[in-house]
Amino acid sequence: MSISVENEVNYAALVIEVPTPVKLPNSDKLYGIGVAGIEVVVDASWLDRVGEKAVLFPAEAQLSHPLCAYANLYRHQEFNDDPEEQGYLDDNRRIRALKLRGNISKGLILPLDKITGISSADADDFEVGQSFDTVWGVEISRKYALPVKGMPMSKEQAKLAKAFKRVDEKVFPMHIDTEQYERNEGHVELEDTVIVTQKLHGTSVRFGNVPVKVEHTFWERLAKKLGIRVREHEYDLIAGSRKVIKDPKSTTQAHFYTADVWGHAAQEWGQGMPKGFMVFGELVGFTPSGEPIQRGFTYSDRPEEGMGLYVYRVAIVNEDGVLRDLSWDQVKKFCYTYGLNHTPELWRGPKAALVLEKFAEKNFYGVWASSVGADYIDRPVALSEGGTGKDEGIVLRVDRGGDVPYLLKYKNDSFYLAETQALDSEELDLESSQV
Repeated sequence: MSISVENEVNYAALVIEVPTPVKLPNSDKLYGIGVAGIEVVVDASWLDRVGEKAVLFPAEAQLSHPLCAYANLYRHQEFNDDPEEQGYLDDNRRIRALKLRGNISKGLILPLDKITGISSADADDFEVGQSFDTVWGVEISRKYALPVKGMPMSKEQAKLAKAFKRVDEKVFPMHIDTEQYERNEGHVELEDTVIVTQKLHGTSVRFGNVPVKVEHTFWERLAKKLGIRVREHEYDLIAGSRKVIKDPKSTTQAHFYTADVWGHAAQEWGQGMPKGFMVFGELVGFTPSGEPIQRGFTYSDRPEEGMGLYVYRVAIVNEDGVLRDLSWDQVKKFCYTYGLNHTPELWRGPKAALVLEKFAEKNFYGVWASSVGADYIDRPVALSEGGTGKDEGIVLRVDRGGDVPYLLKYKNDSFYLAETQALDSEELDLESSQV
């Protein structure tokens, strides 16, 4: 057992050394602590904790019940270990992004003793800069997710779930997690070339002409027993959401998602793809039935225009699951050859020359249109009506010479607040339902 990350790293806790809190405007009692790009509003008591170890949780993390109870964080006091104490978290234990007297808070900071108090670890077990969500088998936090109502799996569905499946995950890998840039900035060297692209807010898709297992007939199985070689693999077009594989030719696959936009995307854009190639991208716009993929971020106001695909990664995979990634320039050339759109490139250069603030709280298309292209490399995708009026943020890519690229993200404060409001309304989007 250890101190580890078992869930999504972007929502894990971070061990920090408490810096000197900064007095915030518009209030005599509020201070700010900012670490790894996460600004948190705190009270004056943190002035006495400067230099101590503490634990920082990002917005939209969900704390465990034992931690909330021990730290007396529940708004409903009867759930706290000390029912005389009242906290500020709702019963779902979710950390919300808040605006307090004009100051945005994107997380929660707790003294380290709140963690050691519910586990067998002590303060010396934690190192500054360490991420974790589990301590010696005790879950501390995870990404908050809206509860999904659904029917229990029937006997027939359970039988289908165990049936033959053509697609092995090793030849159809899931999307990689894109971690927060400011939290991982130290992993990028100053001389590394950073490619900045527009972060589009839709739903993840992957599809490709990948090797799949052949379901053998009775005679083929018999031939194998006699030592005769039979075909084990063939290539076929397979699609998937971020984590769910969609095999369009499977007769035994149970589908639990609400709209098959991923299979539709594969049929629309995957025809004629060369063997062994796999595309990862973002679907934006509207589903075939006219529903928005992400409300407020459809990048079009006309449902009849349907979906748009923007590719950000292309890889080659063989029957053994050996994966090689194309460089970004090769991705762009691949997209040009096969008539695909890639995510717009805004800037590239050494990390030492990167000015993150240049991309904060921007409407990239608006900037591009108003300044005759600004200095963006590609034309950005225009926003639709009904969102924040700003882009979600950017993705920062560092190529690794054929290995999986290092992808990091930077999201705007305005988007964090919009994301919190969407969760407040319990609006389940297509991306969240396909985790």
